[in-house]
Amino acid sequence: MTKSPDDQIDPYESRLTRRVGAFAEGGVRAIDPMAVAAAAQAGARRQTLAGRLFGSPGATARLGVVLAGALVGVVALAVALGAGGSTTPIASGPNATPTDVPGIAADCQASSLTGQITGWDGAAGHRIATVKLHNNGSTTCELPQQLRPALIDGAGRALIVGNPVAPSATTPFLAGAELTSMVDMANYCGAEPAPPLKIRLYLPDETSIELPPVNSLPFPVDPPPCNGPNAPSSIQIQAFDSSKPAGN
Repeated sequence: MTKSPDDQIDPYESRLTRRVGAFAEGGVRAIDPMAVAAAAQAGARRQTLAGRLFGSPGATARLGVVLAGALVGVVALAVALGAGGSTTPIASGPNATPTDVPGIAADCQASSLTGQITGWDGAAGHRIATVKLHNNGSTTCELPQQLRPALIDGAGRALIVGNPVAPSATTPFLAGAELTSMVDMANYCGAEPAPPLKIRLYLPDETSIELPPVNSLPFPVDPPPCNGPNAPSSIQIQAFDSSKPAGN
């Protein structure tokens, strides 16, 4: 029903009319580019504290990885320092065994020794030979003071063989030096030996060296006389004396 002009107007209508007009005016108002740019710049400035410190979310993630790696390195360094301060790998496996011990001479070898009978004397059914050994090696070696001797003939046949000897003290045998001893023999009742007679000396490893007589002996090198076929033969050697350089 249409109201007459003299009808009273609702006081809210005028306010609603103004709001509708303002809304319509904004819908058709031209866009101001400068205002839009200013608003965008103001929004860019309003960054959070995390954005100002670390940049974009991707950069923040990369920074977290770097910090985690640095923390792992610090922990590894602390463990190494607690274990002794060295990060050098420790080699595993058995320790090497030294082959040469300074100050300790090896046993004398038959290949480095030579000798001669330099004296031959007889006394009361015995024969006493003076023997001399030479160390032809380049180093000092250790020679037992007691060796097992034997009297042999020119054919290598053993005429008298000494008893086995127990391990004894050793004598340092300097390179180029000589050692002297005496061998006592008694009661040989066997067949006639083939000349020349020699003294054989056995080393602890059962190798041996043979000592022939020098050509300048004033007496013949003959076996000790037979004192009775039922009596045992004997041969023994004295301990070697200290060595001294050959020619002195």
